[in-house]
Amino acid sequence: MNLISMIENWSEGRSGMARAALMMLLAFLAVCLTVNHSCWTPFAALDLVVHEVGHPLFSSLGEWMHYAGGTILQLAVPILAAIVLLKQGEYFALPLGGVWFAVNMFEIARYIADTRAQELPLVTLGFSGGEPVEVKFTDWEYLLDRIPGLSIEYDTDVALAVRIAAYMILWGSILLGAWMVWVMFKAKKENIQKRLKNI
Repeated sequence: MNLISMIENWSEGRSGMARAALMMLLAFLAVCLTVNHSCWTPFAALDLVVHEVGHPLFSSLGEWMHYAGGTILQLAVPILAAIVLLKQGEYFALPLGGVWFAVNMFEIARYIADTRAQELPLVTLGFSGGEPVEVKFTDWEYLLDRIPGLSIEYDTDVALAVRIAAYMILWGSILLGAWMVWVMFKAKKENIQKRLKNI
């Protein structure tokens, strides 16, 4: 049985009302991000904490991984959350995890684009002598200068590429979720019609 058939079979036995409401909220968020890719999202605070935790978590793997760790964990958490829900038989984790992953990509693209301008506020974990630890480089200032073929001069180009991928994942996830809700309502309607015929 292929994935589409599995999702169809799963969707037919589910209630669509709560999921439809959730998809409308996520679609509103998608429109907001399409109009203004820097708009606030309900994931923002959590994503920031996850990002900052990623730095010390990966720091034992070397300096490059220390700087990349925030972005790596920020992208990994939505995938891991989706996997946990999928293991529990919740296929709606696919559009949900996809939207969350795309939102993270928009947030990351925003900071990549700010590499040279450095207009966005910096957040860091740790204190030294009561003062916040001094940051030598922003994440992407360090990473872009150490990824072969790139440099900080490419910050806006890399950010655009990440943003384009984010749009594709975001709207793909919204369409998947809308299709799943449609299958749920269609199955419910068919069940009601069968019951009416049997009366």
